[in-house]
Amino acid sequence: MFAFQLLSALSSAALMVAAAPAGLAPPRPGGFAPSTCSTAAAKMDLPAGQTQLVSPTTAPLFVALGVGVQNYTCSASTLKYTSTGAVASLFDISCLDTTPAFASVQTLGYAAWKALPASVTADDLGAKIGAPVLLGYHYFVTSPSGTGISPKWDFTSTGKLAGNSSAFFLGTKVGDITDAANTAVNVDWLALNNVQGSLASKVFRVDTVNGQPPTSCVAGSPDISVKYTAKYFLY
Repeated sequence: MFAFQLLSALSSAALMVAAAPAGLAPPRPGGFAPSTCSTAAAKMDLPAGQTQLVSPTTAPLFVALGVGVQNYTCSASTLKYTSTGAVASLFDISCLDTTPAFASVQTLGYAAWKALPASVTADDLGAKIGAPVLLGYHYFVTSPSGTGISPKWDFTSTGKLAGNSSAFFLGTKVGDITDAANTAVNVDWLALNNVQGSLASKVFRVDTVNGQPPTSCVAGSPDISVKYTAKYFLY
């Protein structure tokens, strides 16, 4: 089963790479250079009739596929899993945003990610799905207030922004909607505003695949990590 799934993913990836445009995007005045290809046509497909996530009128700076895990711990008081953050590798999918592959890259990515053995890290997946450029990482850190944790998108150690200490985004959630496709399985779609860093002003998590924990746990259950993928738009 693993071999079949991975072969299918690799075949699809080859088609995606063949369809990807080759043009590079120029740097934007007053900000970081955007993704590898132009992001002018990149659009979030947001559900109608909701006001939590509002698409900016400008083009995104980066469009990334996040491949990683959502982490959870079992609450002894509620016997429910609660989030302890996430860790994901962020791959540049700007070269796919004008191709048919863009709509389903998160699904293809998850199928390949799920099929890979535990010995293979998320960093190894990008080239297999036609998105070889690693932009950076998403993870959680202690909140600036000193209480709780905050999500961070960090491009300081990879790619063309490596070594730029301000190439990160520390965010706070300002919008949240459930995923209409499968609320019980897919993590929510989010909008976040900048708290620290100069990478972007806003980040959106959309088109999520998987990531939700089991509905209950028993006291003493070990912490768990649940694989997921999602698109991230950075503005």
